[in-house]
Parts: sequence; structure tokens; C-alpha cells
Amino acid sequence: MTALWSSAQCRSGHCASCAGERLFEQPVCADGHEIGECPEWACVSCGHAVILGSAQLARPVRQLATV
Repeated sequence: MTALWSSAQCRSGHCASCAGERLFEQPVCADGHEIGECPEWACVSCGHAVILGSAQLARPVRQLATV
């Protein structure tokens, strides 16, 4: 996604559904993130959702023993 920032809640980037450069905005966050901190973005033309950022593990990864 191209990073042409215009504000904390709005940016331009490539939309896979529209197949072109579109404006993306952050909808109101239901997870309690501060403004500009939420990883969820939505295309203002079609609503295609994109999540940017790193994933966090819900639980530790278990190591498998090899013999």
C-alpha cells in the first residue's frame, strides 16, 4: 500500500477490490484504540477492509520436541 498520509485517520493507498489508488479512512474503533492507533482501514469507495501493523499472539507458541 502506498503511504501518502494526509491525517491520522485518512490515507491514500492501493485498493485490491477497486484495482487502483483510493482514499482509505479509519472507522470508529470498536476495540478501544486511540485515534490514529487502530490498525483497521477501509476504502471509502467500496468499503474493502485492510489491517496494517504487526499481529499479536493470543497465546504463546508451543515448541515441538524433535527426536
